[in-house]
Amino acid sequence: MQKTLGERFIERRSIDYIPLAERHGKVWHLWPVWFSGDAHLATVATGIVGVALGGNLAWMTIAVVLGSALGTFFMAFHSTQGPQLGLPQMIQSRPQFGYVGALLVWGVALICYIGFNAFNQVMAAQTVHSLYGGDNVITMLVFTVLAVSIAALGYDLIHLAQRWVAYAMIVVLLLFTVMAAARLHLDAAQLSLGR
Repeated sequence: MQKTLGERFIERRSIDYIPLAERHGKVWHLWPVWFSGDAHLATVATGIVGVALGGNLAWMTIAVVLGSALGTFFMAFHSTQGPQLGLPQMIQSRPQFGYVGALLVWGVALICYIGFNAFNQVMAAQTVHSLYGGDNVITMLVFTVLAVSIAALGYDLIHLAQRWVAYAMIVVLLLFTVMAAARLHLDAAQLSLGR
């Protein structure tokens, strides 16, 4: 049966259980959501903190790669449970913490997401202002309206948008890395593992 545009894109279930007949997609479809959700200006800004505090670039790079790999390993197992259970990850914590106990996890996650989004909004607005000028408040409002619109329209549009963002971010981050490597003049100590 063919779905209408509203049925296809407008989110109806939110955090509710998804019946087996309505589940679709493949496990690999999760990587663009996680990648594009984590590959952005705030990640670059926080990733450089170790070097800014005096750490060695080579060792900081190893730490970031190993930390990301370890975190990804466990989160990958957790995120693949969603399609099997028909539940989003935050709701999957109910068996471990109980129905009421999961509210604590939800509350902590909500605070983290609000802070995370505020940090990203400010970083994006400052970057747009640095590159093109303009008002930071208007830039933050544009990004907020865009993000809320995609979220309200739901699962399928989020996955489609995140897939395109992931491919674009791979290109942008590769170009950024090549340009940084070509223009930055790092001393030998930054690239040495002997420190």
